[in-house]
Amino acid sequence: MFADRGYHDATIGDITAAADVAHGTFYTYFDSKRDLFREVVQAVVADFQAEARTTPRRGDDPFSGIEQGNRGYLRAYARNARLMGVLEQVALVDPDLREIRLEARRYWVIRAAKRFDAWKADGVVRPEVDTSYAAHALGAMVDRCALLWFVIGEPGYDEDRAVAALTDLYAHALGLPERANAEMDVPTGSGGLG
Repeated sequence: MFADRGYHDATIGDITAAADVAHGTFYTYFDSKRDLFREVVQAVVADFQAEARTTPRRGDDPFSGIEQGNRGYLRAYARNARLMGVLEQVALVDPDLREIRLEARRYWVIRAAKRFDAWKADGVVRPEVDTSYAAHALGAMVDRCALLWFVIGEPGYDEDRAVAALTDLYAHALGLPERANAEMDVPTGSGGLG
């Protein structure tokens, strides 16, 4: 219902009718529409996280890890595009729902920053890179492109070209070696970078 009507236009009556339950039953499980939306968003975040954990790796180098992580993130975003659009919309006007959006993003930023720190310690990432800001900026690049392609409907999306371009920009910003020349193993736990 949130995906079909948006957060503000989806009523509890609509939700209970779609679920084929009595209006009062809603309040047995949720205090408000916001509580239900929080649960829905947590399910979306879990889908993104599962994609990051299960995305297969084609190589052991950081470049391949970034490539596969970006591909997984874009695929998860495409599956959840309508709800991601609703989340973006409400995050701009509702402070409580904004916190849900920021919480979801923190997962990816922290994950990427840890990976960048490990690569930096191994001498793979340029020493002058601020890993925290890089995680924020590069994650925002992937996330914003996904919003434009899957929610806004910017034409011309091709998964392979998108992944190649995002990965190239990502890797060069960090100063990573090209895939063909990379010999550094990806630290354990690397993957989705959105």
